[in-house]
Amino acid sequence: MKNWNIQFAISTAKKLNINMHQKHWKVIFCMRSFYKKYNLTPTIRMLLTYMKKKKIFLTSQDLFILFPKGFMKNASQISGLPKNQNCF
Repeated sequence: MKNWNIQFAISTAKKLNINMHQKHWKVIFCMRSFYKKYNLTPTIRMLLTYMKKKKIFLTSQDLFILFPKGFMKNASQISGLPKNQNCF
């Protein structure tokens, strides 16, 4: 988390064949903000609730479209956060 920067995110996304766009960045920055506040990598449900509070209205389907090879795994990697151990 501490060594994370935008270049790290871009490089990681490129390795995962994900072209980062505005919605991707919103998700990544929300994940990082959530982690910083709660010291916990959010589950999809937690993240969606947190994003609504931040006036970012995406659905779980949107998340899977943005990160088609596994939202939690790929978004966690790009955001530099540990994978949530409570997700299957």
